[in-house]
This record gives sequence, C-alpha cells and structure tokens, in this order.
Amino acid sequence: MTGRPTEGVSVVEALAAGALAGLAVAGLAGSAALATRSLGLARDTSVALALATAQLETLRGGARADGSDTIVAANGTRFTRRWHVTGGRGEPVGLNVEVSWGERTLGLATAAFP
Repeated sequence: MTGRPTEGVSVVEALAAGALAGLAVAGLAGSAALATRSLGLARDTSVALALATAQLETLRGGARADGSDTIVAANGTRFTRRWHVTGGRGEPVGLNVEVSWGERTLGLATAAFP
C-alpha cells in the first residue's frame, strides 16, 4: 500500500490533546477564581444589608441620634456603619444608614413619624 507514513502521528495527537486539556484547565481555574470573588462580594453585601436594616429598625423604634460604629465579621471584613437623622418636630424624620467596607458602600434611607 502506498500512503502517507503514520509514524509519529500518535505523538502529535497526544501533544495536541494535552494542549487542549491545558487550555480547558486554565479556563476553569479562571472561572473558579471569578466565582470565588463573586461569592465573597455577595456575602459581604448581604452582611452590609443586614447591618443597615438592623440599624434602621433600631432608629425607628427608639432613640434617634446620629452615630457610627464598626463591626468586624467572622471572616475579618471590617464594616463601618454611620447613621444620620434629619427633620422631626411635626414632620417625618429622615433616617439614613450607610455601611462601608473596603472600597464599597451600601446606603438605606427611610422616613418615620415622630
């Protein structure tokens, strides 16, 4: 039979398969890193929202004065919470809470009757 020689073809195929597998693994590693960062941001945003909501409820139900505090989460993230009260004296009271962590900030605002 006359045809093309087949010596070395298996080696070339193995190298091509290895290169494709390497690219696939690199892509999966990048996706995993992105997913990890996204989950961390979602967790921190959820904690910040819970802290802001809790402070708004405290302001609605009791003493209304400006203030701030710092909370450190179980994972070590430091949240700084600031609240500000405006208005009153017969008008609805404006309640504003801002929670900051890292370079991010989440704010909630509402109004309450005196």
